Amino acid sequence: MPGNHLSEVALLERAQQRAGVPAADEPGALVNLRLLLASCRRSAALNQVGEEVLEKVVVRHLVNAVRLADQVNRHPDLLATSPAVALVITGLPRTGTSVLHKLAALDPSTRVLQLWEALSPVPPDSAGAGSRSSRVRSAEAWLERYLELVPEMRAIHVLSAEGPEECDVLLQNEFASQHLDDMFDARDYSRWLYRADLTREYANLAVQLRVLEGDDQRRSPPWLLKSPSHLAHLGTLATTFPEAVIVHCHRDPAEALSSWASLVCAVRRPYTSRLSLPAVGEQVLQRAAVATGRALAAREALGEERFVDVDYRCLVRDPVAVLAAVYERVGRHLDGEVAATMRSWMAHNPQHKHGRHRYDPADFGLELTRVNDALAAYRDRFRTALP
Repeated sequence: MPGNHLSEVALLERAQQRAGVPAADEPGALVNLRLLLASCRRSAALNQVGEEVLEKVVVRHLVNAVRLADQVNRHPDLLATSPAVALVITGLPRTGTSVLHKLAALDPSTRVLQLWEALSPVPPDSAGAGSRSSRVRSAEAWLERYLELVPEMRAIHVLSAEGPEECDVLLQNEFASQHLDDMFDARDYSRWLYRADLTREYANLAVQLRVLEGDDQRRSPPWLLKSPSHLAHLGTLATTFPEAVIVHCHRDPAEALSSWASLVCAVRRPYTSRLSLPAVGEQVLQRAAVATGRALAAREALGEERFVDVDYRCLVRDPVAVLAAVYERVGRHLDGEVAATMRSWMAHNPQHKHGRHRYDPADFGLELTRVNDALAAYRDRFRTALP
């Protein structure tokens, strides 16, 4: 694997060659990368596929980091203005953040990150490779390869090249990503990620959004972002995007954590020779406890006016009405024609359309009393939104 026979510096040199960008200062992301690789060596038990995928993942994100640094060096004005972010959707994984995000993506009054953009936020210099159509085709090819490795994702989390995507993908270019934590059993990295100060990483997330806006910043609608990974970093998120209102989704933790553990197993299974379901359950439980604890502290510091809470049960019953209520809470109006488009989309994309996501909490050791005890403070704070 890269941590065994290639250093992060050698991987950076490979990325610089692939990016076609002159050598510059080492990106700050290398510090996080060193931790990820060392942690994978100690605990990930990668099989051959895992070793190959980790190396490819690292180089792909380093290419993006190198291109971003070069873009900023050539266009320092990118740092002069911040992207306008209206809403950020977050919550524990599997709490309904995705359906809310997909509905919001149908509203032209906001802009969402699309998968093809997220995979290559800084386009190559060559006109052909940098065109939208070329980048969409590359995203489609990437997605096809990914679903061959992780076919369960067709039912767990539906993806498409031109569909909305989590901004955690941009944090992957900083190697500060919950998805990387899901993919690899990198336990030291995981313990760092949920407690880290990610001020620099969130600043670079903002820069990547500015690059995607290009010269159309004034004409571009405000961003609507989404990622469960923000839950442990609400203070940094709020500081980076001071105008954003944060939509916090809530679901019975016993259900959400079991579904999250099942997702982790699906994305980790192809890459490891050792997968323990109870160990995954324990990791998810600890991650959730830290994230919700930090979220409670951040909300206390920031004030409730920065937040809108969403009950998963209401979201399942009528997601369009929930989104309309979110809009009203922040002084916006959901256009009637847009709402009709959303309801039509829901009718054609019902829950479980691509198969039911099945899981048993007992497989992961996530008994109800254990979950409730670990997240007691969270459950008490949001008891009206939880069963």
